[in-house]
Amino acid sequence: MLDSIIEMVKFVGGLGGLASSAFLLYDRIFRYRPSVFLIPVDYKTNLRIKNIADETIIIDEIIITPAILKVAKANDLVTVNEEKAASMYPTMERRVPEGVFIVIKPKEERTFALHRFAEFENSDGKRMITIRCRWRNTRKPFPIARHAKIKTTVKDVQNMMEASVAHKV
Repeated sequence: MLDSIIEMVKFVGGLGGLASSAFLLYDRIFRYRPSVFLIPVDYKTNLRIKNIADETIIIDEIIITPAILKVAKANDLVTVNEEKAASMYPTMERRVPEGVFIVIKPKEERTFALHRFAEFENSDGKRMITIRCRWRNTRKPFPIARHAKIKTTVKDVQNMMEASVAHKV
């Protein structure tokens, strides 16, 4: 009788340990994941990233598959004047690293325009688009890359743009 009680306590303790570990993984990987979504604004479709955490996060990679869209001005290391100069003088030597580095303060959001390539305009409306953003917090590094993802279609992006043109949103 005493052995069965001890075994029951061990079993319940083991379940509690597994539940605690599962919650810790959820808390570190998924709980404060930024909210990423598309919105129609100013005759185009934009990518909006909202930080729901109580700390600053950094978005250091945005991958769009297939590469028929591009996120504009998604590098906070480049000043506004450098962006203008690079667009006016494309052969100008770049002193600032290219890529994505976005800093989002606690409980704030940022919006980035999506530029369309010719392949986007010629794509079938049912073609799937995946936008994946890799993010990290600023407290301490986490060994696993964390992502926020959007899955949409070419037709949905076009419809959002048309709704913006019609001033319906």
